[in-house]
Amino acid sequence: MHALSGEDLLIAWEHSRQRSTQEAVLSLLALASPGQSLSKLARIPLGERNVLLLELRAGTLGCSMEGRAVCPECGMQLEFELDPRQLAQGLRQQATVSLESIDGVSMRPVNTQDLMACARATDENEARSILLERTVNGQQAEHGTEEQRAVPPQDLPSRVTPALIEKFEKLNAAAEIQVQLQCAGCDARPRLDLDLASYLLREIAGAARRLMADIHSLASAYGWSEESIARMSGARRAVYLEMLNS
Repeated sequence: MHALSGEDLLIAWEHSRQRSTQEAVLSLLALASPGQSLSKLARIPLGERNVLLLELRAGTLGCSMEGRAVCPECGMQLEFELDPRQLAQGLRQQATVSLESIDGVSMRPVNTQDLMACARATDENEARSILLERTVNGQQAEHGTEEQRAVPPQDLPSRVTPALIEKFEKLNAAAEIQVQLQCAGCDARPRLDLDLASYLLREIAGAARRLMADIHSLASAYGWSEESIARMSGARRAVYLEMLNS
C-alpha cells in the first residue's frame, strides 16, 4: 500500500465518477496496491479495509481529516477534525479475520463483495438479511467430514438467531466508524456515523480538482504536459505556482 501520486489521483477521480461507491473504493485500493487483484481486495473484511483506507488517506492527503455535521438537537453546524492514523490504530485492534462459531453455525466478517450484493436491497432490513445470508454458514457432518452450506437467516433455529445477530454486530464493529461530537450550542453529544468510503472519495475528488487547476495554470504558463505536471511533487508545483503569482 503506497500513497497515490498525482496521476493516480486523477485516475481515482475518474473512476469515482464512473462507478458505484464500493467499486470506486476497490479501484482506489488497487491503485495503491499494485499486483493485488480486485477480487482479492473485495474479500478483505471491512474492518481491515477501513484500516487500509485510513492509512492511504494519511499518506496521500495528510493526517488531518476535517468534516461538518448538524446537531440533531438544535440544528447548529458542527465541525470536527480527526487523525486517520489514530483511527486506523483503534480499528486495527478491533478488526479480525477469524471465523466465529455459535452452536455449529459459523460466521465471517462482512466484505466489499457483500456490500455490493446489497445494492439490490430496498431497505435496511433487507440489506441486513442479505448480509446475514452471505456471511452465515450452517455446518453439518457427512461421512466424517464437515460440509458448509449457506443458510438464510429465517431458517436458523430461533434459539441461535439472537446470538448470531449479537455476534454479527461484534464481528463487524470495526466496519463502522462513529465520531463523538459536542455541540457548543446545546451541549448535546451526538454520535456521527462516518461513511469512510464516501468521505474519502469526496476528498479524492476535491484533491483531483485542485491538481487539475494547478495543471491548467502551469500548462498555460509553461506549455508543460498534464502528465509531466501531475508527476511533480506537490512541493515543486507549489513553488512554480508561487513564482507565477509573484
